[in-house]
Amino acid sequence: IYLFGMTDFTTTFRESEGSLRALGYVVFLGIMSTAIAVTLFNKLVQMTNPVFTSSVTYLLPIVAVLWGLFDNEVLLPGHYLAMLTILVGVYITNRR
Repeated sequence: IYLFGMTDFTTTFRESEGSLRALGYVVFLGIMSTAIAVTLFNKLVQMTNPVFTSSVTYLLPIVAVLWGLFDNEVLLPGHYLAMLTILVGVYITNRR
């Protein structure tokens, strides 16, 4: 309601070049990150136990950092330390 009723979104959307393409990217990201991720997570819950499933969510920051590397972002020593801490925590949680 706010977007369409209280801003000039529709005017800007019509007048800006590439706005339809940008909207398509947003929709694509919404579908990929929500629908597919939720489906895979629910399947993982069915296949494994809850402890392992919750540990998988701790790996998401590592995937995000790797995606940043793919996008030519700079990794600082603190990033490596954080990834190591996450992996050690997941290992400790899941060891039998």
